[in-house]
Amino acid sequence: MPAPQGVEELLAVELPAVGEELDGAVVPIDYGTSTELTVTAPDLFAALSRHPRAGRSVTSVEDVRRLSGGFSKEMLMARVTYSDSSDERFVVRKVAAGRRADGLRAEYDVLSSAFRSGCPVPEPWWYDSEALGTPAIATSALPGTPAGDPNGWVAPPSSAVLASVARAAAQQHQVELEAFDANPLPPLISAEDRREALSERRAVLDGLWAEGDDAWAPAFNLVLNWLESAIPEPADPPVLVHGDFGPHNFLIEGDELSGILDWERSHAGLAVEDLAYLRPALDDESWTAFMREYVAAGGREPSDDTLAWYIVWQDFWRAVSAYRMRSLFLRSPGQVLYGISGLLLAPRFLTRAVRSVSSAHAVVGARAC
Repeated sequence: MPAPQGVEELLAVELPAVGEELDGAVVPIDYGTSTELTVTAPDLFAALSRHPRAGRSVTSVEDVRRLSGGFSKEMLMARVTYSDSSDERFVVRKVAAGRRADGLRAEYDVLSSAFRSGCPVPEPWWYDSEALGTPAIATSALPGTPAGDPNGWVAPPSSAVLASVARAAAQQHQVELEAFDANPLPPLISAEDRREALSERRAVLDGLWAEGDDAWAPAFNLVLNWLESAIPEPADPPVLVHGDFGPHNFLIEGDELSGILDWERSHAGLAVEDLAYLRPALDDESWTAFMREYVAAGGREPSDDTLAWYIVWQDFWRAVSAYRMRSLFLRSPGQVLYGISGLLLAPRFLTRAVRSVSSAHAVVGARAC
């Protein structure tokens, strides 16, 4: 397909301005705690009593807190005390009201296999489809603080942090896929898998545009048409892909990665997916250092063309998801997080995808010369 013309002009016309005071601002998504509780201590006491740990009986559940920051799941943290006077913190991840529940069991199974394989993930305790009213999983609470948010890193990562993330990624990409009966998302391995994923995203956009809100259609179509025309053939073996491999899902303690959270987008795919997700959050020097550690730990370095395709793909699917949240917010303005994602993150992801497509065309053109 021909190279897109006037990319900056297209973005300036088609994407609504958010104002100089907001453009590039940190998206205020709270990754601390919220006081809103949908599950009480007695609820958690009953659920934990259904799933005893090493024969210990539960005597109390205290300090229940709602963790905020997610869209599709509700997160709670609490402390449980046992009859032997020991205690520990734990996290419950449950399906949010009105959201689909069909992927949580598979998420728990993937998390369990990753834990058994030695990956830095929370220890899975149990899955229960009814104890808390909706399907839920319980895990240990890992030490550390979130490394970032949807904007990227809270602070530039140290070389030690980068090295630990690279080693964890390489380890995850060597987990045996045979260990999984199912994954939360369909596989993204073959060229046909990618065409199906693009068709699903196109259907989402078509549905939104059918409602009359199609001002961003030219920019979305530019990216989607490029992705459809440039699908690379898979050259590496399939691996366990996290699917949301960014600083917002990394817990850091000191200079080490203490855990990788939120496996709801995990699936069988190509390692380059996770690498492409992380790439925009690193400058060139940090990326080189990351890849050096990743390869030394057993990972494979992707080709430039494949990496470029997946960088666009990662921004594109997130732009579509955030754009859908924008539509939900416009229909129900009380959903503040949907508004933040839709009005700030959607144009950012889409803008970055359009510019990446333009850069890819520029590279191809230079090669042709």
